[in-house]
Amino acid sequence: MSEPLRRNRDFVLLWSATLSSTLGAQVASVAYPLLALHLTGSAVHAGLIGSAAMAAGIALRLPAGALVDRWDRRRTMLVCDLVRAVLVATTVTGSLLGFLDWRMLLGVAVVSGVCGVFFEPAETALLRHVVPAEHLPRALAHNEARQYGATIAGPPLGGLLFNLGRTVPLAGELLAHLLSFAAVLAVKSPAATTPTTLVARTAPSTPDRPLSLLREIADGLRWTWRQRFLRVLLVTAAGFGLVFSALTFTAIVAARQSGAAPADVGLMMAISGAGGLLGALAAPRLQRLSPTSVVLAMFWVAAATIPAMAVRPTAWTIGPLLAAAFFLAPAANAILYTYQMTITPDHLQGRVLSSLALIGGAAAPVGPLASGLVLEHWGVRAALLSIAAVMGVVALGATWSRTVRHLPPLDRATAVG
Repeated sequence: MSEPLRRNRDFVLLWSATLSSTLGAQVASVAYPLLALHLTGSAVHAGLIGSAAMAAGIALRLPAGALVDRWDRRRTMLVCDLVRAVLVATTVTGSLLGFLDWRMLLGVAVVSGVCGVFFEPAETALLRHVVPAEHLPRALAHNEARQYGATIAGPPLGGLLFNLGRTVPLAGELLAHLLSFAAVLAVKSPAATTPTTLVARTAPSTPDRPLSLLREIADGLRWTWRQRFLRVLLVTAAGFGLVFSALTFTAIVAARQSGAAPADVGLMMAISGAGGLLGALAAPRLQRLSPTSVVLAMFWVAAATIPAMAVRPTAWTIGPLLAAAFFLAPAANAILYTYQMTITPDHLQGRVLSSLALIGGAAAPVGPLASGLVLEHWGVRAALLSIAAVMGVVALGATWSRTVRHLPPLDRATAVG
C-alpha cells in the first residue's frame, strides 16, 4: 500500500513549486500592464505585453511538447524557473535604478510566457513519476485546486503589491520563482530525473539517429488523433473553451450594462472562481462516483445555468450561476486527464499534453469576438442564449459519444485507449 499524498515528499514539493510559480505568473499578469501604463501612459503598450506573451506561447506550444519529451523533465523545470528569476531580477534592478522601460517588460513577459509553455507539460509529465497510479486522480484534483486558488488570489495580490510600490510585485514574482526553483531542486525521485531518449524508428541502419523536431511533433499529433478517447477529449475541450471564453466576456459586459461598478465585476469573477475552487476541494469525493456521471453532469449543469443568466443578467445573479457552472469542472478535468496520462506512453506525454492544450484551446479566441458581434446587434440576452445553445450542442455530443458514456472506473483507465 503506497503512502498518502500528504506524506509523498516529492509530490508535495512538486505541487508547492508549481503553486509558487503559478502565483508569481498571476501577480505578473496584473503588475506588468499596470507598470507599462505607469511608464508610458499607453493602453496599447500595456495590451501589447499580454498579447505578445500569449502569441509566443501559442506558437511554441507544440515544439515545447516535443522538446519536453526529449529532455529531463525536472531539469527543464529548474531551467525555466532560473531563467524567469534572472529576468525578473533584471526588471527589479531596472526599476530601482530608473532604467526600466516598457520594451524590457515586453521582453521579460514574452520569455517568461515561453518558459511557462515548457514548465507546464514538464510538471504534468513528471507527476506520473512521483505519484503512484492509484493516487493520480486525487493528485490531479489537488492540482486543479492549486490552479483555481492561484487564479483567484494572484490578480488581487498583484494589484495590492503594486499599490505598495511599483517594484514590490516584481520582487514578489522573483521570490515566487526562487521558491519554485528550490522546491523542484529538492525533488529526489530517481525516476523523475531519468531523461527519455528518442530514436528514429524508420531507419534501422541508424537506430540511434535522433528524430527531427518536426517529425516528433507530427508523431505526437498522429498518435493523439488515433486514440478515440483523446479525439473526443479534443473536441469537447475545444467546445468548452469556446463557450467559456465567450461566456466570461459576455458576463463582464452584462454586469457593466446592468450598472455594476468595476469592483462589483471583480467580485462577480471572484465568486465564479470560488465555485471552481470549491469544486476542486470536493473533487476527491466526487471521483468516487461514476466517471461518466461526473463528466456528463459537468456539461449539462453548464448548459442549464447559462440560459438562467439571461433571466436577470446582473453581476449578483451571474456570479453564483457561473460558480455553479464551474463547480464540477475540476473533478471532471481530473478524471479525463487521469485517463490521458494513463493511456499515453511516457515518451509522448509532453507532446500529447501540448497537443491537447493547443488544439483544445484553439477555439477559445473566437468566443469573445463572436459574442461581441451578437451583443452589438441583439443584446445581452441573445448572446447568453446563443452561448447556451452552443453549450447544449457540446453536452449532447458528449452524451451521444459512446466513449464518454462507457468510461471505465479510474482503476481501469487503460480501457479507454
